[in-house]
Amino acid sequence: MEWIQRNPKKAVALVALAVMVVVIIVWGASSRSDKPSAEPTLGIPSPALPTTTPTHKLTALPTPSASPTSVAGAIAGFPSSGMGFAAGGAAGTGFSNGLPRHHVVISAGSDGPLGGVGWRIPTADGARVGRDTSPGTAFSHSSTAYGPPDYAQLYTYVGPESSKVWCTVTVDGRVTDHQEAKGPWGQVFCQG
Repeated sequence: MEWIQRNPKKAVALVALAVMVVVIIVWGASSRSDKPSAEPTLGIPSPALPTTTPTHKLTALPTPSASPTSVAGAIAGFPSSGMGFAAGGAAGTGFSNGLPRHHVVISAGSDGPLGGVGWRIPTADGARVGRDTSPGTAFSHSSTAYGPPDYAQLYTYVGPESSKVWCTVTVDGRVTDHQEAKGPWGQVFCQG
């Protein structure tokens, strides 16, 4: 107490400094929260955080590591997005029969033997998926399909004896996709 009485100005300064330290500590502790600050601190921008929960799941298509070794492997790898009413088993039955009918023809050929053909027509009357492991040099299949495009997919490949392979999807007499490959071991995929 004596020191305070002999040094009143220094005592006031020390008390003021102590109060400032307490205020800064209390203010710093209360301003900490899980919310990012509205302004950057010391010129370092705050990380951008999403304001809402995303409503769409982002997906990426896998990059094929190798070519399919069988027709069954190719059929299993067919993408199904955009294939009419393929999801949910409603394809070609029930309410989808009221949709417009389309005549779909899928065909493939080569100057040598085809190694195999795999195909899918999700909205077809009758068979919707098929494969042929000994089609010769040409393959063709037709069906009635319903609903919006895409109507059919076809995959085929050739061995070392062939130099050209092709596939075609025709809907209502109009070619919707045609692909060709040249050289031995050629592969083609059509969707239309």
